[in-house]
Order: sequence, then C-alpha cells, then structure tokens
Amino acid sequence: MKAVITGITGLRNRGVEAMVITTIEQLRQRQPKLAMSILTETLDYDEVRLQQYNVDLISDGSLRPLHKLHRWRNNLSQFYKPIAPAYKDMLRLLDGASVAIASGGDIFSSDYGVNFLKRQLQPLEYALDAGVPVVFLAQSIGPFKTQTEAEIWLNVARRSKLVTVREGFSYKYVTKDLGLSSDIVKHTSDPAFLLPPASPEIVANLRKLYNINPDRPVVALGISQGICRYTRTDYEQHIKVWSQVIKMILDEFGAQVILIPHVHDYRPHNDDRILAGQLQRLFNFDPRVQLAGAEHTASEFKGLISTCDLVVSERMHAAIAGLSSGVCTLPIGYSVKAEGIMTDLLGAEMVHQGLLISAQQFLDIDTACNTIRSAWQQRQQVSAHLNSVLPEIKQRTATNFDLIAQILA
Repeated sequence: MKAVITGITGLRNRGVEAMVITTIEQLRQRQPKLAMSILTETLDYDEVRLQQYNVDLISDGSLRPLHKLHRWRNNLSQFYKPIAPAYKDMLRLLDGASVAIASGGDIFSSDYGVNFLKRQLQPLEYALDAGVPVVFLAQSIGPFKTQTEAEIWLNVARRSKLVTVREGFSYKYVTKDLGLSSDIVKHTSDPAFLLPPASPEIVANLRKLYNINPDRPVVALGISQGICRYTRTDYEQHIKVWSQVIKMILDEFGAQVILIPHVHDYRPHNDDRILAGQLQRLFNFDPRVQLAGAEHTASEFKGLISTCDLVVSERMHAAIAGLSSGVCTLPIGYSVKAEGIMTDLLGAEMVHQGLLISAQQFLDIDTACNTIRSAWQQRQQVSAHLNSVLPEIKQRTATNFDLIAQILA
C-alpha cells in the first residue's frame, strides 16, 4: 500500500515541512507499513531533511517535459515513446499507489498564476487517469479570478474521492459558489496544528543560544521576504514599517524581538533571512533583536515560538505555530487563508477587533503599530480563548487523516 503526496514546493519552506512531516506521521500512526512517494521541487535538499522517514522522493521537474510529451503523443501519436525518462518517473510515482494526496495548503487559487495552478493539478490528473483515488488535503481553495481557472480546478476536484478544506471560508466557496458536492467536501483544519514542537530541553537551549532574557517578554516576528512580490507592494516601505514596529516593541512594550525566517530559499526574492539581516543591520545588531538564523526544523521554530508572548507573522505557518501553541498571534494576510483560519479559531467579531491585518494595511505605519498595540493589550484574553478551542481544532486536523485511512482500508 502506498500514498503519493504532491503539491510540495520544497522543505526550505518550513510551512511545507510542517505539513509534510505531520502528514507522514499521522498516516503512519494509522497505517504503520504505509509506503510513501513525494513529488517535490527541491529533491536534493528534501532528501536530507526527510532522511529518517523512509520515503521515496521524486523531482517534479520531470512533469514539465512529461507535459510536452503528452501533447506530442496526442498530436503525433506515431512518434510516442513510452520509454521516455519523464514517463518512467511518473510510472514510478504512481506505481502501486492507493491514494494521491494534494498537499500545499494554498496552491489551488489564482494567487500564483494559472500556469502554477495547472502544474499542481497535472500529477492529480495522471493519477485519476491511472485509477488512483485523489484527495485534496486541508486546502484553502480560491477564490479564482476567472471562471476558466475555477473550471480547471473543478475538472479535477469533481472526479476526486475527497476534498478537505482547512477553513470555513473555503468550505462555503467550494460548496456554494463553485457548487462542488458536499458529499466529498469536508471542513477540517491545517495539518500543522498537530506538528509536535521540539522538546522543552531543546527549546530552553535555543532561548539561551539567542540570548533571550527570561525577565523580559518576547515578540516573534514571522517576516516575509516574498510578500511584496505576491501583493505587488512597495518593498522599501515594507522595511520601513517593520523597523518602526520593532522600535515600538523595544521601546514601548519593553520586549525583545526574535525574527523567524520561516522560508529559506535559493531564490533571493523569497528568502526571509535576507529581510531579517537588513532589519538587524538597521538596528546596528542591537542584542534585543535576535535572528533565529540556524537551519532550524519546523518543530524547532514552533518550540521557540511557543515560548513567546506575541507572534506577528506574514508567513501563515509561522502564525499557525503560534496559534496552535495558544500564543496570541496577529497574521498579516494576503489571501483568504489567514482570515478563514483566524475566523475558525476566534470568530469573526474577535478577528475584526484587531487580530488580523492585510498586507496592504500593514504598509501604513500608524495602522500597523496601532493594530499590533491592540493585539499586545489583549494577548492574555486571546491566549485563553485559543487554549479553549484548540482541542476541537486539533480533532478537526486529525479528521483529515482518519478520512484518508478509510480510503486506504
């Protein structure tokens, strides 16, 4: 029995790592001998990160030539040669598969362009053609900018065995606006809510490593080097706002700052360490502003974040690390996912009382500082509410894997 996991853009993104690790561990708790093949953009790096999990990794680079091959086969079938290397890779991926699981969290929308959307759907279409059941796992879906893009997704989703969505906004959008049958759509939660944090001993040592003073509060900042590219906003203004926010945290809150670079990337426009370094430099490497800059795992980041007093984050899974640990967390959102997840946890009224800010609103210094100041003032109330709802949210997360286990049975 084998599960195929797709939608993996690479574990340099610790949000992707959080979803992949949780998926592997949760499925193997239910099916200990389950084999797994993972289609990923960063094969060499992920082989190192997943060494202990005994999974088969396949580069998704093979899909692009396969797509061309598919077209050539259709147009010039007399030249079709099934021994092509890309064809072999896809055969290897799907060989013996009992289920194909689309991970990734927010990859089925218009946010990253139609070509990216098609590329993520491509292996799922091959799985369906091969008779392998397809599952969309805990996704935020859409909203799609055009009906054409919606139909591209629906063409695969309608033939799928199961679609789980990680927040209520997507459930309503998929079942009401797009008309997908509620028989196959289930409202669950993000897999990362079940990611185990690093051990208390490791977390204690990390706090010493980053010179965190136990007598001062700590604010974790999940800064994003890539958010200005996604939202087409001003990068220099983005840095200017963050520097004012950090100054407020240091001077007004009397707190320390730990910068969380949740995405390391070989592409400079998406590597959070670059922005973090710039911010440290602006503060002349003030020891109250620390960068958690080691090659941390998602669990180590979560452990570190869980000890903070407030999290402000542009990276959704750095935010989920705080939320799932019961820490008051203010996401800076650029899509439906942040508002949907926060509303599931806190309710619409609480979210709109200063516990969510859009990427565009964040670029106004007064709005950004006032919103973070409001979150700081209500952090204990928010933490208490989170701790009261987290058992239900984590049960919803577990439901994802219970449902997949039923398909595998």
